[in-house]
Amino acid sequence: MTAPAIIALGVTALFPLLWTISLSVQDFRVGAGGDSLFVGAENYVGVLTSPEFVQALMQTLGYVATTLLLELIVGLPIALALHRATTGRRILRVIVALPLMVAPVVAALAFKFLFSSDYGLINRGLEILGLPEPTWFADVWLARTTILVSNLWLALPFVVLVLLAGLANIPDELVEAARTDGASRWRTFVHIILPLLRPAILIILVIRLADAFRVFDAVYVLTGGGPANSTEVMSSYLYRLMFTRADFPGAAAATILFVVVIAVCAGSIFFLLRDREDRR
Repeated sequence: MTAPAIIALGVTALFPLLWTISLSVQDFRVGAGGDSLFVGAENYVGVLTSPEFVQALMQTLGYVATTLLLELIVGLPIALALHRATTGRRILRVIVALPLMVAPVVAALAFKFLFSSDYGLINRGLEILGLPEPTWFADVWLARTTILVSNLWLALPFVVLVLLAGLANIPDELVEAARTDGASRWRTFVHIILPLLRPAILIILVIRLADAFRVFDAVYVLTGGGPANSTEVMSSYLYRLMFTRADFPGAAAATILFVVVIAVCAGSIFFLLRDREDRR
């Protein structure tokens, strides 16, 4: 009964993975002619010793850590406020969920118009207030900020909705009992609400971890990896390596290494956030 599902999984997931691994240990160039040669780990060594790969990987890890932290810091207060809201709760939830309906490329283009130095609304507002008008895409940290803001706007609805589902599953009796015993709102949040939100936070971190590692649209549209490759991430690096340089074996090796990094990060999150009983 499970054979069709296993076959479909093998065709759509296992075969491309095995083909990529096979490609990563060969040496050939598209259009150069000749047979491919087995080179073993030569492509992996070349990728690992490449300054561009190391820079893209480090910037990707920094981006992932920063965006996940920001999403939780911003999303949790919003979820708590919506959970406690007594009037207009449904309308507020619909408004929060609106970015989910926008394609990432469209959102990136909208933020590019907002942050534009020539006609952007943000610089126009700063000009009216008499404040300095920064060149958002020419400065390293400002360019990174534009990517983070664009991603935060797109990711917040998912984070808030999952946290709202987690808050809805917390029994009101526990919170009321804590308040009856004299616990402050902060102690109630830290010792009751936050531990019970651990499954929801785990779901957010694992799903958003994969999405953050695969970020491409915002980088490609907003900065193109610049200035001076300061916003280059692994997805844009792989795109450039494969379709600009036509280095398919090197791109395959970099992809396998990237998948290993994602697996290690996801496994670490599972280990750190799972219950103590599950660790035994």
